Amino acid sequence: MANTTIIRTMLASDIPFGMQLVQQAGWNQLEADWNRALALHPEGCFVAERGNIPAGTVTTCYFGSVAWIAMVLVDTAARNQGIGQKLMEHALAHLDSLGIETQRLDATVFGKGLYEKLGFAEEYEVVRMKGIAKAPGSLGDEAVRWSAHTPAAPLFGLDYRVTATRREAFLQSLAHDNTFYYSLLEDGLAYAGSRKGRNAVQIGPAIAATPEAGRQLCDAMLHHYDGLPVFVDIPVANKAAMRWAKANGLEEQRRFVRMFKGKKLNDIPESIWASSGPEKG
Repeated sequence: MANTTIIRTMLASDIPFGMQLVQQAGWNQLEADWNRALALHPEGCFVAERGNIPAGTVTTCYFGSVAWIAMVLVDTAARNQGIGQKLMEHALAHLDSLGIETQRLDATVFGKGLYEKLGFAEEYEVVRMKGIAKAPGSLGDEAVRWSAHTPAAPLFGLDYRVTATRREAFLQSLAHDNTFYYSLLEDGLAYAGSRKGRNAVQIGPAIAATPEAGRQLCDAMLHHYDGLPVFVDIPVANKAAMRWAKANGLEEQRRFVRMFKGKKLNDIPESIWASSGPEKG
């Protein structure tokens, strides 16, 4: 029936449709982001069809007992027909079937009401800062390029302490294909990553044990991308990171609300210098 909405598993052949939705929304993702989502959890990425025509998407990925929902996008021609809600309900049912304790997402102002209706509660605000990267002097010795030989265990330990989420596989995958820096100094354990996007380089994820380490690693990212447009998604609670961004000429573009359903995590947003983006957590 023409007006019936069905939800099916996303395939690699759906990525061009996903990119069409990204372009409509003005978001920053590339095909590589869709491929990464499919690689992380192929059974948890979905497409809505209406009359056999693709109409919307949602992706999920999970790390132990923590899941992230992202890429909730509906084609402009199919909006205001409840498709976004059907996609979210399907994604939530899927995660419930896996026994996931905590479900999280970053909500735009347009989606927040729907997520509240579905049982999500606010955690904290994340601000997207944007601007042109300007190299802040010389690259400090503390920042080292991540490679296949990086002793990553201490960095994974730091990431878990700050995010309360086991993200090793995700971080390894992201670092394999993108520029990452790290510091293993005892008083300055930190890492900062990046990925390229349609509109700008997304700096993040970035986690630091101390404010000084956070500044040094994020400076390394600006140095690397000198002259290019960048986005940095910073929790409002990390005042040192917000000061760093403003001091480097970055300006607020928009805000997201980090939300959760189920068991609340005890993460430490004050140590998160950059989220990896609303579609990754």
